[in-house]
Amino acid sequence: ANDILYICDYNNNRIQKWIIGASNGTTVAGNSNGNAGSNSFQLDHPTGITFDKYGYMYVADYDNHRVQRYPPNSSNGTTVAGTGSANVATTNLNQPTAIVVDDELNMFITENGNNRLVFWPFNTTNSTILINGRSGGTASGELSNPYDLILVNTSGNQVYLSDPAKDRVQLWTFGAGVANETFSTAYGLKLSTPRQIKMDPYGNLYVADSLRQRVVVFCANSTTGFLVVGRNTNSTPTFDDPSGIAFDSQLNLYVASSNNHEVLKYERL
Repeated sequence: ANDILYICDYNNNRIQKWIIGASNGTTVAGNSNGNAGSNSFQLDHPTGITFDKYGYMYVADYDNHRVQRYPPNSSNGTTVAGTGSANVATTNLNQPTAIVVDDELNMFITENGNNRLVFWPFNTTNSTILINGRSGGTASGELSNPYDLILVNTSGNQVYLSDPAKDRVQLWTFGAGVANETFSTAYGLKLSTPRQIKMDPYGNLYVADSLRQRVVVFCANSTTGFLVVGRNTNSTPTFDDPSGIAFDSQLNLYVASSNNHEVLKYERL
């Protein structure tokens, strides 16, 4: 938002706000000392961030099995999904990783531990399962440990899901037993543990291909991928375990290099 980076500092159990060009960030959620916890001002390995149209921040609090919502300029969160314990019941979450909030403040949440995507209506304590996969196997109907999602549009019924355990990204229709399309190969190599995914204004799908040490793109209406940044051979990578990607207002690309504990900027050509 406004060329400000919000970063899930996973192992420090906090969310950092960085103004582009600044040399220091500000902790806006979680303990500034890095300690995990389950109180309203604490987090335990956050993995996903999003904002609603009113500027409220939502955090996928992975090991607390909940989603926390923060008013603007507040570090005290309110639990809006999950109970704090892992369970397959639709009142619970199990290791949530990513959230999308629509214009009616309903949430779409990927659950890594439950291998599913759920729809959580605004101001309720129960979800509806939209896509229910299972671990093991590689068939198109077997979603395993989903990590990130992109809604095709907030009023539609399709979603892109990264499926790192199966080394692929898939396009799903809600309620379908199998995926519509599979994106699994880019620039001659299979994806390997793809994590965060983003779509640019032109409909091109970008994938943080973490164990291949690269970011790849699938152009609109194509399942053929191309290298954007990073390595495509066994040469020394420019980053290590790219897990997150983002664009600014000029479509410059930012890559979170997890194992190097840094965020890299790549200017748009």
